Amino acid sequence: MANQSQAAGKPAREPRFLLGKFFVDADVVAEPEEPAKIVVAGMAEARIKKEYPEGYFKKAGAVLRSNFALLLKGALWFAPAALVFILVFLVAGPFFEEYVMGGGYNFMQGVGVGLHPGGDNIAQSVATLYRDVYQPFLMMLAGAGIIAAPFIAGLFYCAKRAYYQDFYKRVTRTFFMGFAKYWWKFLITATVGILIALAMGTALINQLTLEQTGDANAGSMAAVVLSFIFGAPLLLIPMVMMSLFTTYGLSLKDAFKDAIVIIVNNPFMTVICGVLSAAPLLLLMINNIFAIIICIAMLIVGFIYWAQCWVAMADRGMTKCKALKAYTDKKKLIALRDRKGGAKNAAKGGGKYEAKAAAGAQQYPAQEKKNTPKQAPKPYVNPKKKKKKK
Repeated sequence: MANQSQAAGKPAREPRFLLGKFFVDADVVAEPEEPAKIVVAGMAEARIKKEYPEGYFKKAGAVLRSNFALLLKGALWFAPAALVFILVFLVAGPFFEEYVMGGGYNFMQGVGVGLHPGGDNIAQSVATLYRDVYQPFLMMLAGAGIIAAPFIAGLFYCAKRAYYQDFYKRVTRTFFMGFAKYWWKFLITATVGILIALAMGTALINQLTLEQTGDANAGSMAAVVLSFIFGAPLLLIPMVMMSLFTTYGLSLKDAFKDAIVIIVNNPFMTVICGVLSAAPLLLLMINNIFAIIICIAMLIVGFIYWAQCWVAMADRGMTKCKALKAYTDKKKLIALRDRKGGAKNAAKGGGKYEAKAAAGAQQYPAQEKKNTPKQAPKPYVNPKKKKKKK
């Protein structure tokens, strides 16, 4: 693309590091090496570095295929926390709906065909379904997500070590090492993200309820629109922060700043990764049978692939920001050097010139110009006419 634009006569666009002053440069955390297994007396087990393809997400897929058994063992420790969310969705949700709505509301009353005149109508029943079933159900899912949040630390820690080839075989020890290091960061960050999503869902359910009762207005609709306009971008910040925690040595504050910088400099990548991460949650709403299939797939391969993709997202984002920072710093350094060099040369050369000019003015004083009148030009005479006169 750059060659084509240059061939067409268009200058290549200069890269810009947006919000670069907030970026905190950090290196990948070096993990403690697991003791190698002694195969023969005095000889340890060989650890071969694997070759992975170029491209961050291609590498994530290759790491998953190469270390599937190892990563699956780590995901099994995350499974009990994930099962809390799954059971709330598949078991508690339908049970709660039956408890609230069962036998209390007849959706065929008041339809205008003479069936069971009076009593509850369809709109009122649907409004009650939204208000008394879906809203508490959404809050139960949020609570289950907060319970599972600290255990994401162990899952991501195992994924990070596999991605960077930090050798380990003791899966249980490695999982809980990551849990012990980062659980509180994941708990705080995930809770904020879940509360943002809960606010968005609550605004939507409230709007649907008001539409059924006929009380919807521009204010309720504006609340939904604004909650999604501000909430959706804000959800990206906890997502990127959680992808950074287990990989880079950043404090909570620095991870927050780096997450914003990564998002504004990699908007397409972060949005696509966020949409794909949320897709399984949306697919759960199709029907119960499809939800069971999705849950099984997530337990087997979905969670470990999710963790690998987020580690790859952090790697790509930080690599690009580091490159932009290096380019910006080099450009500033060159500009500063040129400015200092120009000022220095001007000071040296300008001083010499002024001294010479002053000395010349003393030796050769300026002479006043005489006002001599200009002579008028002679009239033109045709040479042919001159000859005739002769």
